[in-house]
Amino acid sequence: MDPNVVLAKTPLGAEALNGHESELPRALRHALILVDGRSTLAKLEQRASMIPEFPAALRELVAKGLVAPVGGGTASAASRAGSPPGAGKSLAASLVAAAEAILGDQAGKIVRKLEEAGGSRETLGSAVDSCYKLIRLTIDESRAEEFRKAAKDLLGRVG
Repeated sequence: MDPNVVLAKTPLGAEALNGHESELPRALRHALILVDGRSTLAKLEQRASMIPEFPAALRELVAKGLVAPVGGGTASAASRAGSPPGAGKSLAASLVAAAEAILGDQAGKIVRKLEEAGGSRETLGSAVDSCYKLIRLTIDESRAEEFRKAAKDLLGRVG
């Protein structure tokens, strides 16, 4: 992720923190607590030096729709990123937000593929498979797996 991006809790993220029955693992809960909507990713990483795998925790929070980038970026992703999947935010927009969070500056081609796929679950599913292969070939296998897992979670949850 871009070190200058600012992340904020989505309504779903705030609900997860306020709910007493939250099933978030400890590292994710601590990472979510640190997200304040004002600090850059670089500042958050400084504060979170005690949380193992903090960047991975943030990517997972974005993929789950609990935090999202604010300001900057493209209007399409940044303006829609604050709402959880299914709450006025399209499935395609949720997938784009996950791709941007996981891939950072390298998300351009993936975002384009997802945006061009259309809005149906079937076409987005095919686009996710295509994006997974492209990420594996051009970026990194572990991030490809992370993207595929996040995308499959979103495709299974939003309906």
